[in-house]
Amino acid sequence: MRPVDVNRLTTEGLPADVDKRPANRWGRKWLTSALVVALLAAMVVHLAGTTDELASVRRLSITILGATVVLQLVAQLFLNASMLLPLRTALKDLGFWELYLVRTGGFLVGSVVPVAGGVAVRLAYLRQRGVTYLDFTWATLLSNVLALAAGGLVAAGAMVMFWAVRGRPAEPVLALAAALLVISAAAIAVFESIPRATNYPGLRRWAWLAGMASLRAHPAMTAGVFFHSVGRHCLNFITFGLLTQSLSRIPGDFLSGGLLYALTSPVRMVNITPANLGVTEWVVALVGEALAFDLTIGLIAALAFRAISLVAVALGMLVASAWVALARGRST
Repeated sequence: MRPVDVNRLTTEGLPADVDKRPANRWGRKWLTSALVVALLAAMVVHLAGTTDELASVRRLSITILGATVVLQLVAQLFLNASMLLPLRTALKDLGFWELYLVRTGGFLVGSVVPVAGGVAVRLAYLRQRGVTYLDFTWATLLSNVLALAAGGLVAAGAMVMFWAVRGRPAEPVLALAAALLVISAAAIAVFESIPRATNYPGLRRWAWLAGMASLRAHPAMTAGVFFHSVGRHCLNFITFGLLTQSLSRIPGDFLSGGLLYALTSPVRMVNITPANLGVTEWVVALVGEALAFDLTIGLIAALAFRAISLVAVALGMLVASAWVALARGRST
């Protein structure tokens, strides 16, 4: 197994159309920075004016924090497995912990460079291992589409349980759940239509897109990716439910909190700001209001979920580094 050196993971070796930088990249950077500052400032102002609700942070016991960190660590492993399966069709000896280090390294870069940063890191490393741009694009699209579909399934199941236990949810919640199912179905339909779309002459100039017609996922692999994606969403569901239940101390908020995560899971898939900082928190808080959560509780739960996830990622990196180092020592 080749050692992973995150410092060497650059965009060198990417296709010309991927490595292009828009002329106004600095303008976008400053606009993104301004958006983050504005969102965080609004958050600070709101939290500073709600000291009573802010005291609810003390309700997060060591037991709850420890349990949620473990849940998030396992969720990270499920996420890693869902991305590993399609990539192994092009690189059969790609190691589980090797990919974990590359993926989390990409996550750190993506936290600084929204949207493309993490993808560029993973692609640059995997191309050094022999994975083509076509293989990487197909594997990434497949895992993301199935993750979106899995999130829609978990949200639908949570909605049914919520309706049975707590009665009919508010109209905005129903509309959001329906929209998530529609988006999931549309994503699958678009992904499945890519091979047929390449028959159009106007699309043939993109060689990598035309090559998608030759790639197909085996049913067993598709089922494996979907299973691990559902598992990750379920673990996140439990994590968010535990956090909101602990913060609000209202019976039944475990289910409401889990549903809140499921309904807002798509916003975590695309980084508008670095690591979606501010965006995710406000989306969660606003959707949480429709589920009868106080705005402050929603913000605190989202912030706590982010912090716990970062701790879990760091723990995973320690385990992955030790495993890769041990494997390298055995090979020498």
